Amino acid sequence: MNKRLIGEYREFIYKGEKTPFTLGTLAVVAFCTVLLIVATFTKLDIAHYFPEFSGGFHLIIKKFEFIPQVPAVIFIAAILGVRWGTVVILFYLITGFFIWPVFALGGGIEYVKSYFFGYILGFFAAVLFAGRILYHRYDIKNMLYASIIGVLSIHICGIFYSFILSLFNFSTYSLNFKLTMSQIIYDIIFSFIAVLIARPVKYIFWIAMKNEPKKSKQIKQAAK
Repeated sequence: MNKRLIGEYREFIYKGEKTPFTLGTLAVVAFCTVLLIVATFTKLDIAHYFPEFSGGFHLIIKKFEFIPQVPAVIFIAAILGVRWGTVVILFYLITGFFIWPVFALGGGIEYVKSYFFGYILGFFAAVLFAGRILYHRYDIKNMLYASIIGVLSIHICGIFYSFILSLFNFSTYSLNFKLTMSQIIYDIIFSFIAVLIARPVKYIFWIAMKNEPKKSKQIKQAAK
């Protein structure tokens, strides 16, 4: 690779900058919005050994139906950061309210009465916390920290919203609390994997999201 190509490549690689406003960024935002919708309706059957202590210690096979929506949100936060990650969640929310029933249990304004809506509100908090953590430093410690804080913020919002709805007889709070507790550990594990994958993916997407190289700008300015 000659010096010119090396110089052009260095103009495009990610160096910790804020995500710019370009057509490429909008394309990545659209991709992430579709990814979140697909993740909402994707079900993964997970089976693994699990220790049980009743009647002595032994291992049993536990099956769990996992929906990778939360890891998708953390992945989006890692790719786009706070500002554009929030835009993706807003697009998802607007689509579910007014365009197409893309939420887990349907769509429309009436969805605010569903306890699942609390988790969607938690997406905003997850993007904020995970995006800020990973923006300052993208190492293993922060990747794990962002996964844990991001997942917990979603589930805390979901539990709190469910509790509020239960006061108005719109939700069964105790049942929702048990469901979210069994989901958290899987969400953290898969969110960490999503953040690991997001790091090299961000470098690739940065080529589309990056502003024009300085040399191109200088050439345009000279032409004027």
